[in-house]
Amino acid sequence: MNAPSFLQLMRRHPAAVNIIATGKAPHRTGMTVSAFMSVSAEPPTVVCAINRNAFSYAHMADNQVFSVNTLTVDHIELAKLFAGQAKVSGDERFDPLRWDQFESGSPCLRDAVMSLECRLIQQVDQGTHCLMVGEVISGRYSDLAMPLLYRDGQWVTTTQDLIKTAEQA
Repeated sequence: MNAPSFLQLMRRHPAAVNIIATGKAPHRTGMTVSAFMSVSAEPPTVVCAINRNAFSYAHMADNQVFSVNTLTVDHIELAKLFAGQAKVSGDERFDPLRWDQFESGSPCLRDAVMSLECRLIQQVDQGTHCLMVGEVISGRYSDLAMPLLYRDGQWVTTTQDLIKTAEQA
């Protein structure tokens, strides 16, 4: 399969929008990503795919800690900001009214669907990206937040109305 065909297929896959962040003020950095997933519950482990050409990549490797902050439907502008669609970069993107920090110093978005503090335990190079494997140190979540999703170039979300399966009916 060629790259354009693969990309066209993957655009149909809905994914949660996250900000992966690292560093302590005034040297924080972060980026918007959708390539993130859990790997194991014992020990609690996650992985995110980071383009090795991204500014934040080297900082994550150097800091050995990072956070994953799953965005809500109210965070579209924040997603754009951390995707480089604004003329603001680096630590300037971390509004102190929105961001806190974990014990490790990694940035934590106060009103995220969930935020995880991770210790980098492995890096796996694959093509243009690096899989950053993190052991989850701590986390927090909001029961009320509606997650922001990205599919086919559009911002979408879930609904609170769950589809009933035959077993539930």
